[in-house]
Amino acid sequence: MSTAFWNRRITLLTIWGLLLLGAVYVFAFEPGKTGIFPPCVFRQLTGLQCPGCGSTRALHQLLHGHFVAAFTLNPLFVIAIPLLLYVLLKYTTLSFRGITPKPNALPARYIYLIFVVIVSFWILRNTPLYPFVS
Repeated sequence: MSTAFWNRRITLLTIWGLLLLGAVYVFAFEPGKTGIFPPCVFRQLTGLQCPGCGSTRALHQLLHGHFVAAFTLNPLFVIAIPLLLYVLLKYTTLSFRGITPKPNALPARYIYLIFVVIVSFWILRNTPLYPFVS
């Protein structure tokens, strides 16, 4: 087996290990109340929420089985988690089978769609309209 194959395996095992450690930390400590969690710089500077605001608190709620509370904190994050896990699992499976994954299998139109969804969510969550009123 080639060096690139083993490097990819080690990298993926490191990523999964860090994700597991991060999940354990977020499970154990509630963001905003205990533990060390950095504040959102964008929110501190502007007073507005970025697309990621509430993601750590939402993850904490998800890990404790509170899906509605997580969705309330950051719906885009809750919707994106299954997709992100699927992509990482698929990449991991291909890599461990010795198949070199394509560098970018996502067509440009989907990348633009994702960009539009994120920017739209960013704008909408900073409006005083239901359900974005905090």
